[in-house]
Amino acid sequence: MTPVRVALIGAGGIAGAHLNAYAQVPEAEVAAVCDIVPEKAEAAAKRWGVPKWFTDYRKVLQLPEVEAVDICTPHALHAPIAVDSLKAGKHVLVEKPMASALKDAAKMVKAAKETGKVLFCGIKSRWAASTQQVKQFVSSGALGEIYFAEIVATRRRGIPGWGSTFIRKETAGGGVVLDLGVYLVDTLLYLLDFPKPLTCSAIVGGFIGNQSEAVVQGGWWWNPQEFEVDDFGAAFLRFDNGAAAVIKVCWAAHTDSLGTSFLLGTKGGLKLTNPPEWFFDHAGYMAQTKLPQASDSQDGFVQEVRFFVEAIRNGTPPPVRPEEALLVQAVLEAMYRSAQLGREVPVKVPEV
Repeated sequence: MTPVRVALIGAGGIAGAHLNAYAQVPEAEVAAVCDIVPEKAEAAAKRWGVPKWFTDYRKVLQLPEVEAVDICTPHALHAPIAVDSLKAGKHVLVEKPMASALKDAAKMVKAAKETGKVLFCGIKSRWAASTQQVKQFVSSGALGEIYFAEIVATRRRGIPGWGSTFIRKETAGGGVVLDLGVYLVDTLLYLLDFPKPLTCSAIVGGFIGNQSEAVVQGGWWWNPQEFEVDDFGAAFLRFDNGAAAVIKVCWAAHTDSLGTSFLLGTKGGLKLTNPPEWFFDHAGYMAQTKLPQASDSQDGFVQEVRFFVEAIRNGTPPPVRPEEALLVQAVLEAMYRSAQLGREVPVKVPEV
């Protein structure tokens, strides 16, 4: 069978992981690389044996041999490139988050519906073995009805310093809430079977990233003078099924941990460590045990490319459906809106 021919748009940072993944999936072939910096596009093409390279993605979309595009640009460019690609008849894989703003994510979902093309947001935590293990356990009913959850990700000093695209508002749209928060919100909603989020009360801000003295030994390097986004976010969410959840995430903080993720149900609780730890009652006693340790040894990007190819060739829905990614984006936007207004806000999900 002829491989799916893909054009990769954006040859910086994360593009290397994607190109490496394509090299391991014979059912796909990278036909072109594009980046606005000619040296980056040319270097990536030479490094990975890609026959064509461009600096204008619109020219890539004119290539008849290209069936699909893989978007690895800064967040703010995801939506315009994705919408143009879908309208040009190309399937789209886009790095997380789907977009830098909810209204742009909605445009992407609308374009996918109108064209019938695949739109797949690569939130690779979704198919991690550890996530799948917990999902299966929750689906077994062992925890009963989940009424509260807390999902956490901590970096003590891990602000991305790859150029300035991650820390400038214009290119990134936001900071850690978009970069890592997208994983947390997606995992939370997925484990809870996507209840409808109703309200959000959040604190989001850049509290450490603009301090020159915060660039220290043992931490990542970035330029505090260019830092314009958030490095911390926390939110309290309420859902239509009566459940509630807390999300905590940081790129930088004066602590080694914001806590441990966990789920609380009417029949049991689960600490989301690896291996997960299950708390329950048995024969008149409080009991606890550890589940088997999940192995996340598979390359998530290779799995992502395979899912993309299967969706194109077989019509198999991708593991993250566009409507699910849109719901995740709605929660992220509500966090920013709540923090800006200093109060609880409704979570608004666009109709598309």
